[in-house]
Amino acid sequence: MVVEHLVGIGRRDADARMAHFLLELGSRLVLVGLGESTGYDCPLTQYHLADALGLSAVHVNRTLRQLRERGLVTFRQGRVSFDDREGLMDLAGFDPAYLDQTGPLLK
Repeated sequence: MVVEHLVGIGRRDADARMAHFLLELGSRLVLVGLGESTGYDCPLTQYHLADALGLSAVHVNRTLRQLRERGLVTFRQGRVSFDDREGLMDLAGFDPAYLDQTGPLLK
């Protein structure tokens, strides 16, 4: 997991970093029964996302808008909705296998 996070900071642009974060969080929530393949409740603010991803809040806002305009994901009113999960996974280079601790993950 550490390697995946280091790659995220060093090699992914803001779009891919955000996509990966949202997908990883979703996969983790599925593991504990709090998420679905279509999305999940997410009380994080854009400021929280900025701190977690090493971006400014303005950049987070712009990045989320771009992902929404591309039809990949919507983050609105505390809910993340995957509009094109496969496209988001391609953008992020996301492979949930590194998270698999106890059972099947979203693929």
